[in-house]
Amino acid sequence: NGEDFMSEHQTLYRKYRPQDFTSLVGQEHIRTALTNALSSGKISHAYLFAGPRGTGKTSTARILAKALNCEQGPTAEPCNVCENCQMITKGASMDVIEIDAASNRGIDQIRELREKVGFAPVSGKYKVYIIDEVHMLTTEAFNGLLKVLEEPPAHAIFILATTEPHKIPATIHSRCQRYDFHRVTVDDITKRLEVVAQAEQITVTQEALRLIAIQADGGLRDALSLLEQSSVLDEQISAATVRGILGVVGTEGLRNLVALIGKGDLAGALQALTELSQQGKDTKQIIVELSEYLRALLLFKTAAAYEDIYLTDTKEAFAVVAPLFTVERILACTERLHQTLEELRFAVRGKIYAELCLFDLCRIQGDTVAALAARVAQLEAQLSGKVLMPQSKVPLAQAAVGTRAPSTPGNSVPEAQTVPEQVAIQEGTDNEEELVTTTGAELLEGRATAVGAQQASTVSPDIKAAPEASGYNQGSLNRLWQQVIKEIGARKKKSLVAYAEKAWPVTLDDDVLIVASDMQISWERLEKPEYRKFIEAILQDLCGHSVQLVCKEGVKPSLAQDKLPPTARKAVKFFGGTIEEE
Repeated sequence: NGEDFMSEHQTLYRKYRPQDFTSLVGQEHIRTALTNALSSGKISHAYLFAGPRGTGKTSTARILAKALNCEQGPTAEPCNVCENCQMITKGASMDVIEIDAASNRGIDQIRELREKVGFAPVSGKYKVYIIDEVHMLTTEAFNGLLKVLEEPPAHAIFILATTEPHKIPATIHSRCQRYDFHRVTVDDITKRLEVVAQAEQITVTQEALRLIAIQADGGLRDALSLLEQSSVLDEQISAATVRGILGVVGTEGLRNLVALIGKGDLAGALQALTELSQQGKDTKQIIVELSEYLRALLLFKTAAAYEDIYLTDTKEAFAVVAPLFTVERILACTERLHQTLEELRFAVRGKIYAELCLFDLCRIQGDTVAALAARVAQLEAQLSGKVLMPQSKVPLAQAAVGTRAPSTPGNSVPEAQTVPEQVAIQEGTDNEEELVTTTGAELLEGRATAVGAQQASTVSPDIKAAPEASGYNQGSLNRLWQQVIKEIGARKKKSLVAYAEKAWPVTLDDDVLIVASDMQISWERLEKPEYRKFIEAILQDLCGHSVQLVCKEGVKPSLAQDKLPPTARKAVKFFGGTIEEE
């Protein structure tokens, strides 16, 4: 009857749980270490098993308990036949106590453990305590556990399992032998799924097995659960079956969306997003898989021999899409997608954030270094091929500093944009080629001969302002200097960060960057040869060519923008520039 069926049925991940060390999948280093320790009799009183979920931590703990309490043990090869082994397999052994720290995390549970740990084993040689998710214990509980680990009885062995080892106190760490479990590879998971599918007489395609293995993200338990769920849905499991269960976009949908983004077809990309949403695809899943596809595309352009990328799409498909993107643009797109994933964590209507993301991906917008570099790379490609920007007479320098255009459905390139008053555009010309007069390196520095009027900064008289025709943009200079400060911090020069934060960029002309500070110690330290050379090396990495640094004493720029309404301050921050008071 139904009750008998339910009582006899076991899920695949429980039915095919490894029962000895040879059955462990993807953890050869742990198998070798533990079997050697058992064979040589070098058994520790406490072990810490750390690693992602579904990688075999608890299963290994049970196997180790069997190896210790087997009637032939301690042995590296438990027989799985004796009464002790069978009782441990069934979870009924009185000598193996499993504690779920997620639900028993207080001092009372640890106090009870301390009271009973001194009792001798019932039938085995050791009393084994397996504490799962041990990082969930409270501070008081950890202190109580520490007392037991410091002076354990000879017959007691503790196996602590956790997915977050960094949350475990160092005092506990130091008293355990730690073993780190790795994510199981896609190939190993696929092979294991093949064995299980054959044993269970499940008909499944190789493509479906690999798709399950990829989605399992290194967890064999998750992979077996997906296989079982797929077998219930369809007698013959295909990749389409798995995609339907997972709600994944699928190769064809991703390829189409990426191609539309590469062409700058915003209307087409938004329509593709809508169609995927109507098919029940989760917005976050779409963004995640779009990021994975672009990652594969980046590797195809830079390391085409790396076979892992062809799990995402075929070499022929990548060859068609790749010319639509530069490496810089892919990096900029990836940054924007990661930002969107963070936004989606707290979004009520995720599709809105996804649509805004597509807007930036199609128009190559954004004020990050990667976005600026992507626009520079595109403009350099246009210049080298004498390709003009269609439907637009916006100076290239203006595009390089990230001015956002209004959205116009159906156009793949921004329409003519409103230019700030302080930027003077050449007038009286109908020839677009006259506007294309800059190199990519000049654009990255914020320069353009088609743009006039340098934005003003108030500095001391000994700092010479650049000619007005040089066309520097203070917003791009500020972003460049902030990136320099970020790189200084990343290279572990904390004291230098403090001096750099007290300075601000003034001009960048003839590959000479002048920065000023109203603190003498700041500009004096930045002028020290060793510090100056260090920063010049960072500038060379960021700008792609050598840039000389000059540090002077100056008067801090006016903070007139603090007097502006919040909306106006946001506009100044977004578009860059300075505030001039009458």
